[in-house]
Amino acid sequence: MRRDGFSGGNPEKQFGPKAGLYRSQDGGKKWSKLTKGLPQRPMGRCGIDVWRKDPSVLYAVVQTDRTDIRTVPGQKAAPPGQADTGGIFKSTDRGDSWVKVNELCPRPFYFGQIRIDPGDDNRLWVLGIPLFTSADGGKTFRSDAGKGIHVDHHDLWINPANPRHVIIANDGGLYYSRTQAQSWTAVKNLPISQFYGIAVDMQSAYRIYGGLQDNGSWGGPNRTDNPAGILNRDWTRVLGFDGFFCQVPPDDPSIVYAEGQYGRLHRIDLRNRRSAQIRPNVPNETFRYNWSAPLLISPHDSRTLYYGGNVVFKSADRGTSWKRISDDLTRGKPNVTFRSTGHTLTALTESPLKAGLLYAGSDDGKVWVTRDGGKEWADLSDGIARLPQARWITRLECSPHDEGTVFLAISRHRNDDREPYLYKSDDYGQTWKSIASDLPSGGPVHVIRTDARNKELLYVGTELGLYVSFNAGTSWQRLGQGLPRVPVHDVLVHPKARDLVVATHGRGIYVLDAMPLQELTAKVRAEKAHVFELRGAALKKARQPDPPPSRTYAGSNPPDGAVIHYLLRDKSDVTLEVVDGEGNQVAKLAAPGEAGLHRAVWDLRKASDKTAVAAGEYVVRLTAAGTTLERKVKVTGP
Repeated sequence: MRRDGFSGGNPEKQFGPKAGLYRSQDGGKKWSKLTKGLPQRPMGRCGIDVWRKDPSVLYAVVQTDRTDIRTVPGQKAAPPGQADTGGIFKSTDRGDSWVKVNELCPRPFYFGQIRIDPGDDNRLWVLGIPLFTSADGGKTFRSDAGKGIHVDHHDLWINPANPRHVIIANDGGLYYSRTQAQSWTAVKNLPISQFYGIAVDMQSAYRIYGGLQDNGSWGGPNRTDNPAGILNRDWTRVLGFDGFFCQVPPDDPSIVYAEGQYGRLHRIDLRNRRSAQIRPNVPNETFRYNWSAPLLISPHDSRTLYYGGNVVFKSADRGTSWKRISDDLTRGKPNVTFRSTGHTLTALTESPLKAGLLYAGSDDGKVWVTRDGGKEWADLSDGIARLPQARWITRLECSPHDEGTVFLAISRHRNDDREPYLYKSDDYGQTWKSIASDLPSGGPVHVIRTDARNKELLYVGTELGLYVSFNAGTSWQRLGQGLPRVPVHDVLVHPKARDLVVATHGRGIYVLDAMPLQELTAKVRAEKAHVFELRGAALKKARQPDPPPSRTYAGSNPPDGAVIHYLLRDKSDVTLEVVDGEGNQVAKLAAPGEAGLHRAVWDLRKASDKTAVAAGEYVVRLTAAGTTLERKVKVTGP
């Protein structure tokens, strides 16, 4: 089965001439195709299980080109019928012959899994959107075994020593039951969320919003006053569906824009928890929307929204009304069906330096620019030299420093090409040059972001992790300490907090202090030693941790105290201390002397008696490489 860029919900191509069930009796040296009693038609994905007590007994869930998959759940459980339509099959002779026992075959290209109870070959489990079980060898099935847990079930393990103990993996995470699915327990201590797009509000203790695969859109704080950390219960769900792009007006943290798949755009008022559907609607016209349709608040007017279908829409009143500001900017106009959805816009950006300077990119490789708010659009697609037109535009990013500079990220992994493609243009997209340089092979690019304070600083999220360039893309290095090598689908820099917020597709949200990166210019890197600008630090009242419930996850709060970053060009002896206004030493901190960027944390306590210091101004003093450097830090009261 192959899902290309336009396969939508159910791919058209799900069958192959060699598909079927095979058996080897010599450890895999030779294989023979099993056919007796099985469908004699083109077959798709098949799932199979062998009974532990007697390996002569097998069950399989088999798809054919006549399997009814017009609805998402697939065929309903029903009496056997013809073999050619697929379903549940049983063998009692190691696969020599098979008998069809049920029509059930739930969305086989996506699921296609069956399990046999280790102690009872009449008890079956079939995985699908609901979880199906049978107690009579597949004659009848119930679809309520997953009651109370998330849907879309992909893997199931049954304890051979105690078949009442089962563990299931689905689109909602991991669950287990010790009562043979009569009740389930969610395992909530795994950081495994898959974020697409993210946004932040402008509050001092800001909130992060993002859309997740099959888990709606959520918002949570970047920090709490709970010493136990940031808990699951600190996050709030703002919209259902699958979640994708989110946006928050910089001047109104009570409003969140969020979307579900295929253009289900909503405006949520957090004050009253009301959600308004604001998907663009033009009479007598039908539009196509990507699974993850691009959404943008204008950097020039917080009430202005841009949204991408197969055309670009603009709203000047927060989505209450829309107007179309482009023709179809994609390559094709296929029929809009559940089975085939494509030729849609996937990237939108507006220059922060010039209102109405917009770029758009599509899932079929088109790139466009308008310099007059959509009155005229210029096709830039042919200006990307030596790159096939079969490609997916993953991100466009306007420079905050130069009006004519724009960055372009492209993925061709749907075309079996997993190389990173990243480009820069300094002439409004008329010509492009590659800046992928030493980004790792095999890591398609999902997102590029520029830094508003440092023109040379770029951030890139790839399938193989997060990368940063300090020389405008001439070379790249991985930001990997504390961040797994995991797909990064979105990145942003909070303009006030100066944090780098990273959305991973598999391990949740990470936050990094971006201040030292923003200050890490070529001039600073050439210095023997450097102490970076310090944030203010606040004294805190002591509080007992609010312990998280069992089996839940606790994210890390930012460090308490004053965070100190310093850079050493070469290895050196180092002394790092804090002194008061009269030059008296207040604290001496452990400070590595290896070459590189280092972080130390002063806990706002005196070294002499471990009591908290008074509010006021202090000096951080670094002595290294034959020089002494100082930075002031302001400590405020609780």
